Amino acid sequence: MQTLEAALSLLVFASILLAVLPYGESQRGADDSLYRMQLANDAWRVLYLRGDFQDFGDGKHEAIERDINAMGEQASLCIFLDGMWSTNCRGGVREHNITIKIQRTIVAGGTPKRVVFSLGN
Repeated sequence: MQTLEAALSLLVFASILLAVLPYGESQRGADDSLYRMQLANDAWRVLYLRGDFQDFGDGKHEAIERDINAMGEQASLCIFLDGMWSTNCRGGVREHNITIKIQRTIVAGGTPKRVVFSLGN
């Protein structure tokens, strides 16, 4: 009789546990898109505030590349400005996983130019 009670108690406990646990949500993982968007905006803001986009010209590319390398090293991310134009993840045949893309406008040669700023692995 005690064995039957224990088996029924275990069955009731297991059914309650399955009903209470959000097992579908844990398999998908947390939505971190807002975090990734904020990280991309912060990285763009660092480049913007350093003044590398002011009077954008040929001499500015090295400064932007240096800043992107430093940020990518600290964040352990690949940072791309307009694709492979300026990045800290050059070379190799490995395809990069882009996690977030934002479009920004810079002034180059007196005319506005739309660029894509992206972060990935």
